[in-house]
Amino acid sequence: MKSPPGDWPLKNRAVRERNRGFTLLEVMIAILIFFVIISALFSSFKAFVTTSDEVRANLTYNEKVRNVLRRIHWDLRSLFVLQEPRYQKPGFDSDPDPFRFLGKEERVGELTVSSLVFASLAHAGVGSDLRSGAARIGYYVKENKDRGYDLFRADALYPFPGQVESCRDPLLCRGISGFEVLYIDAEGDEHRDWDSDTKEFDYAFPSDIRLKIIFASDRGDQVFQTLIHLDSGRLPIE
Repeated sequence: MKSPPGDWPLKNRAVRERNRGFTLLEVMIAILIFFVIISALFSSFKAFVTTSDEVRANLTYNEKVRNVLRRIHWDLRSLFVLQEPRYQKPGFDSDPDPFRFLGKEERVGELTVSSLVFASLAHAGVGSDLRSGAARIGYYVKENKDRGYDLFRADALYPFPGQVESCRDPLLCRGISGFEVLYIDAEGDEHRDWDSDTKEFDYAFPSDIRLKIIFASDRGDQVFQTLIHLDSGRLPIE
């Protein structure tokens, strides 16, 4: 049965509606939605990559700091100490013990930091220098050109030079905001300085050392610390 002639305009309009495609406005809206979705996905991916890089960098740096603490731990556990009768209490005009244990606080720029000097058998030869023996080890902080602070390690075999610090000393930690050392005596009391060549400390070495390295960041201070027991040392001398 044929449709009435009056239905043809309606059918032709429906066919035209199906065949005419998208309008420019519809295409622009689709492009906008696509752009928003892609931007969100890219931002999420970028944040993920950035976070992953930061985590990886933090893990690498944390491992470097732990290696520094292990180095200090090894140096202190390998102390070289003169015992009686080879060690004699210093007289009025006598020279100080070259193998003494010396720790003190000092002002470096805007910071009050610790420095530490002692003799150890843990000498780290550089290059072709494979010698061994008692070395004077020193840990100290210096201000850098960016007004930050760096931790250095000095290492010189006996006979020791006049100065502890040297321009050849390796850099251990860059950009620290604190280096603190506490010296614990046989009674468990803590001291911020120590000199094993004085009556004040009975010519003895500390029993333990509490050491802390601090880094400042926008998220607060990051603290690495360790407690080191000195197996070798010198007991108090009356």
